Amino acid sequence: MGEIKVPKAPLPWWAAGLALGLIQVLAVYVKGPLGVSTQFVILDSIVMHKAAPEYAQNHPLLSQEKNRKIGYGFWLDVGIVLGAFTAAVMVKRWKLQTSTVWWKTNRNGSLFGRFFAGFIGGIFILLGARLAHGCTSGGFASGWAQLSLNAVPMTIGLFSFGMLTAWLVYPKTPDFEK
Repeated sequence: MGEIKVPKAPLPWWAAGLALGLIQVLAVYVKGPLGVSTQFVILDSIVMHKAAPEYAQNHPLLSQEKNRKIGYGFWLDVGIVLGAFTAAVMVKRWKLQTSTVWWKTNRNGSLFGRFFAGFIGGIFILLGARLAHGCTSGGFASGWAQLSLNAVPMTIGLFSFGMLTAWLVYPKTPDFEK
């Protein structure tokens, strides 16, 4: 396990968290709560109206006019991806890789297993977000920015099940650079 190293983060956890929190409060003040998963419904609706218009017109969710308009949230999602990529390149931490240090430490680096687990995990995350009528960025980050009471149980559940899942999927910890 000694050959796998994790680079040190460019910002301490508390500084990154503080910056994210302040940006979230500003966003709520300027436009309203942020959310990410709704944009997948909008993109699905737009694609389905082109590919299978009759099905989309009769679907209770896809037929709604509000689910066919690209707004700031869609561009927020694009910005998240581009911003994360740009930040990783700027701090020289980006490299094309097929697996993570955590996966290699716990699952022997199986490429198929990594992609399969990521695909299934993505399905569960989007399914959970849609069943809850929102995602973690809406329930957790936007909830706290608005001082919403439902953010408390959401946060407790999010971190509790997140830690349980991490413990089940990644029981071994890789060596970290000091």
